[in-house]
Amino acid sequence: MYKNKGFFLENSHICTINQLKMKISKYLILLALGAVLLASCKKDEEETTYKSLSGTLEIGDIPSYVNPGQTFHFEVSGVSLPEDEEDQSQEILYTFRTSFMSVADTVSAFDFTVPDTVGTFTITAKATLSGYYTKSKELSSIIVSGKSITGADKSLLPSFTDVRDGKVYSYSNVDGTCWMAENLAFICTDSEDNFTFGRPYKSEAATADVFGAFYTYEDALVACPEGWRLPTLEEWNSLGELSGDLMADAWYNGERLWEFWPEVKISNKYNLFALPFGYATVVDDEYSFTGFNDYAFFWATDNGQPVCRYIHVSTSQALTFETHSSSDFAASLRCVK
Repeated sequence: MYKNKGFFLENSHICTINQLKMKISKYLILLALGAVLLASCKKDEEETTYKSLSGTLEIGDIPSYVNPGQTFHFEVSGVSLPEDEEDQSQEILYTFRTSFMSVADTVSAFDFTVPDTVGTFTITAKATLSGYYTKSKELSSIIVSGKSITGADKSLLPSFTDVRDGKVYSYSNVDGTCWMAENLAFICTDSEDNFTFGRPYKSEAATADVFGAFYTYEDALVACPEGWRLPTLEEWNSLGELSGDLMADAWYNGERLWEFWPEVKISNKYNLFALPFGYATVVDDEYSFTGFNDYAFFWATDNGQPVCRYIHVSTSQALTFETHSSSDFAASLRCVK
């Protein structure tokens, strides 16, 4: 009885081992087949030869900064079948995609209206044809508007309208002197939209309502609206030495302005809402902008001589920049009356 039982157990054990061997054999066969198929696929891939379309894909251009509601037209050009392509009847397919579209459209022209939002966006176009490498073109721009600056609420301040262009400015009354609470943004252009007076940030018209304009001292002398004027250095000095009393703790398109420094205590004491939009140097009427988010420069006059009152992000005191140039340096402007 016991022998039979042992024989049964031994046979079961043998069966189990045999079954395991069979399973391993099947698994190895499957692996071998998979390897063969993979090698075949790789071989097919290696044998597939892609050609290049002729030319460079172009779709037009877009400014670096735009405002909500602006409309731009894009149209593809510059790409064609190579001359050695036997089937010249093949059609190249074009698609456009923006940061605000989840599905691309197969079109050769595209009209885009800037949405009422802020931040960076992209427009991407692609030219595709079976058997050819895809060609693409990407443009990017930054949307700026009244929504771009947050944390600088001026709704409780009085305001006035510049009759020259209809722009509205808030102002703050400091010991009987009215100070504009935002940078002057008065700009003139000629019939071809070239700037002739004042210059917006990065020479992009869309930035003017957010950053204001930059002026040489010569322009600053005559830039203020009727009834307002360029402040004197003495008037700037009367606001005290603390830079934080002039600064606003604000954000631009979601990014903090005036990086935190322990020694700089931002209070915006005088409701001037100074923000770090930098300055520009001017050579042959070409404006080079620098110092964004580090400096705020404001024009003043000192007994008829050009001078700037300025703030640096890491310095607790407002400083004075003396320059004898009236035409090769551009700064922001706060008018007074």
